[in-house]
Amino acid sequence: MIAHSEKEQAAPTFKRTFRFHPLGVWCDNTSEFLAAKLRTGRAGSNTATDHIEVLTDAIAQVPASHRKDLLIRSDGAGASHDLLNWLTDQDKVRGRKLE
Repeated sequence: MIAHSEKEQAAPTFKRTFRFHPLGVWCDNTSEFLAAKLRTGRAGSNTATDHIEVLTDAIAQVPASHRKDLLIRSDGAGASHDLLNWLTDQDKVRGRKLE
């Protein structure tokens, strides 16, 4: 996401612009926006701690009765061992099925 001037947490790029690197989570079947994290332009694309934080916030937004069967999808930036290990641990929560 390009910013037109130096904003809080925006980082300069090699193209001499300023950029943010946000993460967002949406519920696919309702198209509802669940959670986001606005990160600096220098944030890494596969930072597992950021992905885990935004997913934790997103899952908390889903009503408890609908958290029993969740399907989590991500682009390539979410393909880190730490995130996959966290998702595997979430699948072990009693009463929850996570794929």
